[in-house]
Amino acid sequence: MTTHGFTRMLRAALAVVAVAALPLSARAQVKDGRIAVAVAETDLEPIVRAVGGGQVETVPLFRGCILRKDLQVEPAARGRLAASEAIVWTGFLRESAAISTALRGAEAGTAASGKAKWIDVSKGAARTNLPLSTCFGFVDMAFADGDPFFWLNPANGGVIARNIAKGLGELRPASRAQFLANAEAFQKALGGDIARWKAALKPLHGMRIFSAQCGWQNFSAMGGPEFVVCKGTPGELPTPQTLLRHIQQMKADLIVVDPNTPPEYAEYFREHAGIKVLEIPSSLEAIPGGNSYSALFEHLVKVLQSQSKH
Repeated sequence: MTTHGFTRMLRAALAVVAVAALPLSARAQVKDGRIAVAVAETDLEPIVRAVGGGQVETVPLFRGCILRKDLQVEPAARGRLAASEAIVWTGFLRESAAISTALRGAEAGTAASGKAKWIDVSKGAARTNLPLSTCFGFVDMAFADGDPFFWLNPANGGVIARNIAKGLGELRPASRAQFLANAEAFQKALGGDIARWKAALKPLHGMRIFSAQCGWQNFSAMGGPEFVVCKGTPGELPTPQTLLRHIQQMKADLIVVDPNTPPEYAEYFREHAGIKVLEIPSSLEAIPGGNSYSALFEHLVKVLQSQSKH
């Protein structure tokens, strides 16, 4: 059996385990008839709200870096996860494992009848960081889908919206057409933003930016600066000294760190790299007032534009 075939089987099994492990009496629908949606990533939550309109109520499940080995659903979100009709996730196996664990630990009697529908928004999305294997063909199953930050390529936003619309439409057939129309409107508005960002980034074409957050590699699809990373074990950064040697070899023009990057890295780069170091959030949770999907990229573009003036 191929690695990809085994991955699909394992993913399906995890989803089945997740919904089967929770008693049917443990899921309650929102009183006003809205769909309770648990969303794996904060950055996807605005897309769910845009597609679902007033018919959804959302809760994000994870905070911080999802590549960490101890990934767990936030304690405050576990009760609402158990009460959800739908689970929007990215196809990342470590996510499904953490969600399944939280569902198994949920207290019975807190939610209602029905099985939560798992909506994998990665279907059809373009990926930059594909899974790597050794010469023996081994891929760590936790990372069999590669680094899962495909939503940091805004061109995937419309794909994500359509996947959500299809999933919600299966839960509320009477509203299927409305969900699909909302997804189309979202993609149209996003398309206008993308065109504006590409124009703003055009003067930065050829700039090489080292990013401590591997997900920004996906944003290179916008055609402006090239984001480069140093890939090793997913979720584990090499030492600052090792990264600096890599940065110097690739002749980076700028270094970008994330609020989740350990502070000693930024400090070391500022002291020894001789290159400008910027902290730019790669998630809406670290952007004040960031409540839309486009806000994530709007912030990035503005910061990069300010550098072009120098």
